[in-house]
Amino acid sequence: MIDFQINDLRKTTKMLAPTADFDAAYTFYYDETNNIKKFYVRESDFNYTFTANFILGGLVHEGEIPNVQSLIDSFNLQKTVNEVKFKHIAKGEFLDCLKSEEMRLFLQYVKESNLYVHYFSLNILYWSIVDIVDSAIVNSEAAQQLGIHFANYLKNDLYKLSRKELELLIELFYKFGYPNIKSDSVLPFIEELTSLFDGYIDTREFHVGLESLRQILKEAGKKGSLPFIMDEEDNILLKNLSNFYLTPIYMFKNSTHIFDNENDISNILKDYRILDEGNEIKNFTFVDSQTNQLIQLSDIFVGIMGKLTNYLNTSTREKIEIDFNSLSVIQLTNIDLLIDIINKSLKKNEGFINNIDSDEERSKMDQIRNIRKKNGI
Repeated sequence: MIDFQINDLRKTTKMLAPTADFDAAYTFYYDETNNIKKFYVRESDFNYTFTANFILGGLVHEGEIPNVQSLIDSFNLQKTVNEVKFKHIAKGEFLDCLKSEEMRLFLQYVKESNLYVHYFSLNILYWSIVDIVDSAIVNSEAAQQLGIHFANYLKNDLYKLSRKELELLIELFYKFGYPNIKSDSVLPFIEELTSLFDGYIDTREFHVGLESLRQILKEAGKKGSLPFIMDEEDNILLKNLSNFYLTPIYMFKNSTHIFDNENDISNILKDYRILDEGNEIKNFTFVDSQTNQLIQLSDIFVGIMGKLTNYLNTSTREKIEIDFNSLSVIQLTNIDLLIDIINKSLKKNEGFINNIDSDEERSKMDQIRNIRKKNGI
């Protein structure tokens, strides 16, 4: 049994998100999409195509459980369907899903009800490379003084470079057993990594970020230390997803958390005793989604969010501009409703939404918001 002390973790997170209310009592319902189980480097590729983010989330409410039967009835599903799933509501890629009338019914209902949405979104490639930057910064007093925005700027440029040089990055990671760089390989790893910068470092887009990162990586090389990418397992970038399930459980310790059955995760969490100043927290359960309508409806929400992240991660800004200026009425209605329910939920509690993603991909969502704002929503 692992004693998992949450006090210091909650204090740190509260400092990073001072406007979020983590102490209120809610009931959270969860489903997930793009559950990769484990992410690792192979000789010529990763074990998983990561263009869509892992999404864990769904619906949340205060007080009594709302009756959502009228919404489910409005979908007019076949009588043989014993639980609502995203696939019954929308099909295809993100823009195709926005054509669904059933999606409109769902989003409109959430907007007008006492329900909110919550989600955690993980860009898997971004997660896999950010420890390089953090390992460099911890070796540089000057870089540490520049704060989190500078760190995120470097991470964003490294992410953009990684997308462009993915094959060479995979080759490099596999060669050095990343994220388990051996002490005698720190300098060679840094030299080979920074050689990937050569074709980009003199461009206006990349110069400041990559040159800064190269310099602080040089400092780390002289010290022979990249602490966050050493003493790990060879080639294992993400061992499992259990920490991302744990986080809302301990952050919203006064709430109830109801997860769709996920045996891998529930078996891991069985070994944890979550302790708050000595008091054990038992605020979560795993249930069969067939028995819980709000988990079924959560599947719809995480489904559309998964499709959205795939669209953002694979679309240029130019493509987004063209796409969103040529949508049908129903597509425009649905994207506006999706934005509305996310805004509604953020207004209720900023702690409901958590993204681990690059500024590059986040900015594309901002672009969509700005396009719709410009067109008068």
